[in-house]
Amino acid sequence: MADGSGVTSPGGAERLAAVCAHLQEIRADLRSGPSGEDDLLERVLAAARDGGDVAGTISVLHAVLQAGGDPMGLDGYTDSAGATRGLRPAGISSARTELVYLCPAGRCARYWWPQATAPVPHCAINGSILRQERL
Repeated sequence: MADGSGVTSPGGAERLAAVCAHLQEIRADLRSGPSGEDDLLERVLAAARDGGDVAGTISVLHAVLQAGGDPMGLDGYTDSAGATRGLRPAGISSARTELVYLCPAGRCARYWWPQATAPVPHCAINGSILRQERL
């Protein structure tokens, strides 16, 4: 199912977020893999920058990482543990809001929780700072 951003669900937005958040690690994995090249990663980034459909290149990148010896592929870079962070047990007030930083273009599922001294990260696809939202 397409989500309107050029990334096909399920998992497409999470995988694009993984590319953004772990760009250098993925690039290094590709360069140390059988092909030794990261051209496919650049095609994913270009498609995302241009607003194109990245679903196909994301799927191929995932498969290439798996073929290179990483059975989890892009899924190994995703962080689904934060999916339950906003849930609160019964009896706990939800009046307090938390800051979270999200994909500036809303194309992927990347998120970042503020850390005391760490600067807000930038999108690896278009270079802009992640956008701030309140939960």
